[in-house]
Amino acid sequence: MSGFRRVMAAILLALLCAPGTWLRSPDLDLAPATIGLSRIQAEAPAVQGPWRVAGVWHYDADSVLFGGFSALIPLEDGRLRAFSDRGGQFSFIQPDRPTAPFSVTSQPIASDRLNDRRDIEAATIDAESGDTWLAMEQRHSVHRFDHAGRPTGVRIIDDGPLDWSRNSGAEAMTRLGDGRFLLLPERGRSGLMFAGDPVLDHPFSIVTYRPPMPGYAATDMAQLPDGRILLLLRSVNLSRGLPRFESKLAIAPPPDPSGSKAWAPQIALDLGGLIPQENYEGMAVRERDDGSVAVWLISDDNFSVVQRTLLAQLIFDAPER
Repeated sequence: MSGFRRVMAAILLALLCAPGTWLRSPDLDLAPATIGLSRIQAEAPAVQGPWRVAGVWHYDADSVLFGGFSALIPLEDGRLRAFSDRGGQFSFIQPDRPTAPFSVTSQPIASDRLNDRRDIEAATIDAESGDTWLAMEQRHSVHRFDHAGRPTGVRIIDDGPLDWSRNSGAEAMTRLGDGRFLLLPERGRSGLMFAGDPVLDHPFSIVTYRPPMPGYAATDMAQLPDGRILLLLRSVNLSRGLPRFESKLAIAPPPDPSGSKAWAPQIALDLGGLIPQENYEGMAVRERDDGSVAVWLISDDNFSVVQRTLLAQLIFDAPER
C-alpha cells in the first residue's frame, strides 16, 4: 500500500471507530429502554477437531452505555456480564436460555481521579466470593469490587519495568485457580504475574510473552477447567481501507512460575469462516454438565455503524491432556 493510501486508511479507520463521532449519536445519559436481540447463526456440527459453533447472536441498542465491550465474565445462574471501554456494564442471561431481564448501568470504579475515562479493557472474577477485578488503561490500574459491585480497592501498576504505552495497557487478565493473576498488554511482550490479589500489594514478576502469530494481539483470556489458559487473539487488516478483523484462539499451560521460560501459547482454533468476522475482545468460559466447555465471545463495535455487538458461543470438547 502506498504511503498516501496508508494515511487515508488510518484516517478512515479513526473516523469509523472513534466513539462518540457522527457515526452514532446515542443518548449520553440513559441506559437503553430496549435491546434488540436476533440470532444470526445457528448451531453447527463439529468444525475443527473438538470445537463446534453453538450459535451467534446480534445485540443492538442506542446508548453510550451499550457497545464498545472489551471484557466478559461468567456469573451465576447462566448470566454473563460485559464491560465497555466507555464505562458501561451489561448484565444478561445467556441467549441460549429462556429470556430474562437485562441490566445496563454505568460501572463505578474505585477512583475517578485515576481513571476518569473508565477505559475498562479486561475483567476477571472469583466464582466463590463473587469479587471482580477490572483492568483499565490510560493510568494502568486494577480495580476490585465485592459481590455487590461496591469498590473495595485499587492498585496502580505503572511502576516497574513495563513497556506498556498509555493506550496499550492490560488488555487480557485472568485469576488462576491458585490465586495468581496474569495480565497481558494489547501490544508488547511483557506480561505481569501477580502472586495474589493485585490490590493487596502482592508482588509481581515479569512474564515474557511470545505471541503465537505475528500481527495478532491478545484481547482476553480465561482459565479452562483443566488448568490451561485459553487466549483470544485479534488482528486488524486495513489493506482495503475498511477494518477487517480476524480472530484466533490459543491454548497454553500457565506461565512457568520461575519465569525462566517464555510463555508461548499455541494456536488451537482459527475463527475465520466459522463465525462472522468482528472485533472480538471479550471472552468467558463455563464448564457444562457433560464436561465440555462453553466459550463465549463478545465483540467491541467501537460505537461504529459499520460494526456490531455480536455474542458467539463455541463448544470445546476438551481432549485429555
